[in-house]
Amino acid sequence: MVLLALALTVSTSGQPVSVTESFDGLAGDGSPTWLPQTREWVMRDGCYEFLEPLRMGSIAWLTAEVFTDLDLSVRFLIEPEGSGVRAPGIVFRSQDSATHYYVHYDSRNSQIILVRSAPDNEWIELSRVPGVAISAGEWHTARVTCEGPHLAVYLDEKLVAEADDPTLTAGRIGLRAGQGHIRFDDLQVTGAAGTLGKEWTLLAQSAPNDDLDRPRLESAERTVAVRGGGYFPVLIKLQDGSLGAVVRGGAPHIGIQGRLDWIRSTDDGRTWSAPSVIVDSGWDDRNPAVGQMADGTIVVAYGECQCYNEQGEWDPQAGNFVLYTVLSHDGGRTWTEKQPLFSGPIGLGCSPYGRIILLSDGTALMSVYGQRDPSVAGPPEPSEVTGDMVGIVRSRDNGRTWSDFSLVSCKGHNELTLLALDDRRLLAAVRNGPGSVDLFESLDAGYTWQGPTPLTQVPQHPADVVRLQSGRLLLVHGNRRVPLGVGSMISEDDGKTWRYDDRVMLAWDSNNGDCGYPSLVQLEDGTIVMLYYSVGNAQFGGEELCLCVRFTEAQWLEAMGKGRR
Repeated sequence: MVLLALALTVSTSGQPVSVTESFDGLAGDGSPTWLPQTREWVMRDGCYEFLEPLRMGSIAWLTAEVFTDLDLSVRFLIEPEGSGVRAPGIVFRSQDSATHYYVHYDSRNSQIILVRSAPDNEWIELSRVPGVAISAGEWHTARVTCEGPHLAVYLDEKLVAEADDPTLTAGRIGLRAGQGHIRFDDLQVTGAAGTLGKEWTLLAQSAPNDDLDRPRLESAERTVAVRGGGYFPVLIKLQDGSLGAVVRGGAPHIGIQGRLDWIRSTDDGRTWSAPSVIVDSGWDDRNPAVGQMADGTIVVAYGECQCYNEQGEWDPQAGNFVLYTVLSHDGGRTWTEKQPLFSGPIGLGCSPYGRIILLSDGTALMSVYGQRDPSVAGPPEPSEVTGDMVGIVRSRDNGRTWSDFSLVSCKGHNELTLLALDDRRLLAAVRNGPGSVDLFESLDAGYTWQGPTPLTQVPQHPADVVRLQSGRLLLVHGNRRVPLGVGSMISEDDGKTWRYDDRVMLAWDSNNGDCGYPSLVQLEDGTIVMLYYSVGNAQFGGEELCLCVRFTEAQWLEAMGKGRR
């Protein structure tokens, strides 16, 4: 698919041609002289500047000429910010936005890499030279020369890399920034004019991951709910109007000392109580589900993970997950002894997940997932199963016992969140094996399911979804690609269609891909409260955190509107 086509150069092939660009007196993104691939390129203070250190890579192309052989140099300065490779680059012989050579000046790893990019492989290494210091905060000069198939790379006038590659013979030049805030100045190029034989195109498949282009809900209120823990939060609105949540503490993402804690807020999520222990066995207690029953009982289901060897090290062959429930009859102050949880034909690597929901007759529905237990008779037949299974179990006695398993998927789906649109029509947002979210629908209270319909891309998972007071559905999902945090999108027709292209980032500054698992509710006054976890955060510090985000639907819609303009 072609997004943009540029007119070919008018220079005569083979004719000597030169370009000098000082970037003085220019403003904005440099158009029409420069074509930026993403919006973070700006002209200011006599430089061409790339502002977003989180972007994996972005190019701005000079539209004026096509070169064959050339001698190209440009000065660059790396701002000392961000945790990426902070790599300026030079692009040359660009035949379209996905087909070119470029030099990658990787300052974090002190190396220079000469790369050829193709539509089906954007990283074909021609030469890698380690041990080259490229200091931040100082001006350097990048230079590349090419004569026929011979390519030579320089840093501060010192030859550092060479390669011979006859693949590309002519094309446009450009500047590249990878995971860094970079300034470019004083570009000079001399060489021979060339022709492409086709229009130069900006290809859709060469566009970077566009999550960085999504609007961010800057106006939301953000606070810390838990420091030093708070993994995998599941948030519910209690019958007394307060908020309660189950979170993991005691260990990181994996660890035998993992336990489950209870936190509570009596001021609509502005502040949170210190965590109090729900369960802390000698094993790894994890993967909670929680809900409040019609009689006020709070039910927490979880997996007691016994997959650790005698040294306390993670070993999936050493044991299995055993499922339990505990109950609280006093708002989370005390908890009963654990009781085994029925999980139907699911028995290996099994877990409950997410918010337990209630139908109008008091029937509670909870999701469970894992591998099929071959010792359990009945459907689905083992031959039908192609990965993890996920299904629903029910309680009709306020969470004391669970039974009546219904299969949602046996095709590699796992973490599932439920939303009841009415007593018959249910939606399930389910994580799939590759790491995105699919939607399933039931029209008979969860006994049979239709789907899947893809909702997100990889790796955007898992999800939670609520119906807002306006009638819109708001879905949130972990975003484990840059920017790391939480994304969100709406449906305006009860889940028939979703506005993925109008999604809004609710969180974008996690330091680690170990983040997300958002859970949200809407309060009576319309405020939306969301919890998610983050292993390090640019705003709140480098420890494990459970963070709370408070916003309104009007704020969300305003942010979405800014993204559409």
